[in-house]
This record gives sequence, structure tokens and C-alpha cells, in this order.
Amino acid sequence: MIIDAIEATPVAIPATRTCAWSLGRSYGHTRTIVAVRTRDGAVGYGEAPTDKAAPLVGGVFAERLRGVSAHEVTTARIRCLGSHRDFGYLADPLAALAFAAIEIALWDLKGKAAVLPLYRLLGGAARPKAPFGACAYTVALEEGHAPADVPRIMAEIGRTAIARTGARLLEFKVGRHGPDCDAATVRAVRDAVGPDVELAVDANMAMSMSDARRFLDRAREAGLAWIEEPVASLAGMQRLRADFGVPVSTHCTDLEKLQGFPLIDGIVGDINVDGGVSGVARVAATVAATGRRFWLRSNGETGIGFAAICHLGMALPELDRLAQSLLNWCEDDLVEGEPWSTRDGGVVPPERPGLGVEIDTEALRHYAERYRREGPFSRYDAP
Repeated sequence: MIIDAIEATPVAIPATRTCAWSLGRSYGHTRTIVAVRTRDGAVGYGEAPTDKAAPLVGGVFAERLRGVSAHEVTTARIRCLGSHRDFGYLADPLAALAFAAIEIALWDLKGKAAVLPLYRLLGGAARPKAPFGACAYTVALEEGHAPADVPRIMAEIGRTAIARTGARLLEFKVGRHGPDCDAATVRAVRDAVGPDVELAVDANMAMSMSDARRFLDRAREAGLAWIEEPVASLAGMQRLRADFGVPVSTHCTDLEKLQGFPLIDGIVGDINVDGGVSGVARVAATVAATGRRFWLRSNGETGIGFAAICHLGMALPELDRLAQSLLNWCEDDLVEGEPWSTRDGGVVPPERPGLGVEIDTEALRHYAERYRREGPFSRYDAP
């Protein structure tokens, strides 16, 4: 299990439909697929959420990790990232995202060596399946839709998503079309999915305080279960929580900072931002100790990253809130066999070693060539 080589392949995978959100729109997902190869011929897979990780993973990090045991995840982390971060000059966030992809691959290798699925290697099943909600972006008006069309289209997307997944929660994007349209959309979606499905929305910090207040007031009757980052400050989020009673979540995992905002209910983690499999486990336990709920977001991952999220959802008791899944918005998950689609509100990983997935090499070549030919997808609107 000695690391011999690390390969990093950027890919560009079209989306099944336009991914519109408060800060932009995208027509696909750009990822870096990582393969860690050992001297005895084993291969572990991981992925990062940007093509910019590829030269770092395949260059500097590959050199630093050649000859290291794949079992020694901490040794690998220190070699790549150092032993700590300086509060005054935070470490390059790209390096953390890139190493997390390697870390996932190392856990894949550890599971293969132990002939155990990752969730069993992490301690076994905390629940019968990894819990997931249904997720959706919003509508891109640039494609010929009018604001009046948004509630109807999103209601149909929500109805279809709940029927397909059997999920008990539907989460979708707001903050792009104004507070009145967003509130009308929430009401239309509520009518479409019925009273038993929890509704959550994510504004990605795009609302002003006045717009957020107008939205929450007008969506009140639909019974929102969560709102994620409605405004661009923790103080504003706390004020909205106090005034409207709707639980609020944030991506901020700095618990020292969050001590000043006790009304913020939930923290939404990211498998790459939070340091891979080990990092998510640490953050989840720490967040739970503060009495907050913790779950993982979807960030356009392929079947590799999604498999890691599924195993964490199976194994970590703290991940009891339904995680996000946007796998169905990706044209190809890059792994062999059928996608691990959410059924009856969750996913049960197969009893295969490690992540339990194998790369579809033909699909990898196809989308790598698309990246080389056309470049990455953007997630943001042009200025």
C-alpha cells in the first residue's frame, strides 16, 4: 500500500438542465478526478470540485506523497498541507480542496485493503441508509421563461423530484428572481408536494435584509423547515431566525465565530472544504457537541464524491438531517453501473470494498476530452 503515483484528470460534464442560482447559471459541472496508485497495483479514487486542483494534485502533491503508505492519512495531510493553519494568513483554500480529493482516495484504498465498505471501516452503520433529500436549482429566465413561469416550473420540478426519490425534504434555490416571485414559488411547491414534505430553500447570501424579511413574511403560510444563508452576515441570519422562527443554516464551520450567534441552527458541510472523510467526521462531532445539526451539501460531484458522502451518511450518527443530492443534474456520474439514486429517501451503499465504485474509463476519457476541447463550465453570470 505504498503510493507510487497520483493522477489528476479535469473533466467537464454537462448538466441535465440549466443550473440557475442566485449568483449565476451553469450548464455543467467541472471536476478533477483523482486516482492514487500503489506499488502493488491497487487504485483509490477521489475528486475535487474544480479543475484548478489538477496541476496541484498531479504535480506538487504527487511528488510529496510518492513512497508514503496509503494507510497514513495524517502523514499525507501534513506533507501536503502542514500541521496547522495561521489565523492571520489562512492556508491556500485550493490546497485544502485538492488534498481532500486525495484523502478520499486514500480511504478508498484502505477499504479495499481491508475488504470492507468504507462505512464499515468507519465503524459500521448508524442507520439503515444514508438519508438524502431532493434538491433542485431554480429557473433561468435567460432561456425564455418569464418570472410568472417560475412557480409553475419549480412546482413540477419539486413534484417530480419527490416522486422519484421518495424523500421527505425538498430543497431548492431562491434569491435570483426577487422576494415576491420566490415566495410565490414556495407556495406553489408546497401545493405540489403536499403537507408532509419539509421545504428548505437556499439563497446563497444573495438577499438584502429587507428582501429576506419580505420573502419570509410572504412564504410564512407554506411552512418552511429551513432557510440556508439568506443574507451575507451571520448577525443578519440570527436576526431573521429570531424574528420569523424559521431555522437557519450556514456553511460557516468556524465554531469560535458561531459562539456569538447561538440562534443559527444548522451547519452545512462540504466533503472537500472540510477535509475529506476524516475532516467531515471531526467537524460533525464538534458541531453536534454545540447542539446544532450538521449535514453535507451537494456540489456537483460525480459518483465518486457522492459515494463518499453516502458512506459518511451511513456511518456518522451526527448526519441525521437529510443531506443534499444533485447527482441527477449531472449527465454522467463517471462510474460503472447504475447511478446510486436516492430511493425511499436514502441510499444504501453496496457491500463492496472501499467506496464501492469503479471508474467508467470510457466516460472519463470522453469528458476529459470535452474539458480539453471546450474548457471548464462557469457557475457565475458574466459581469
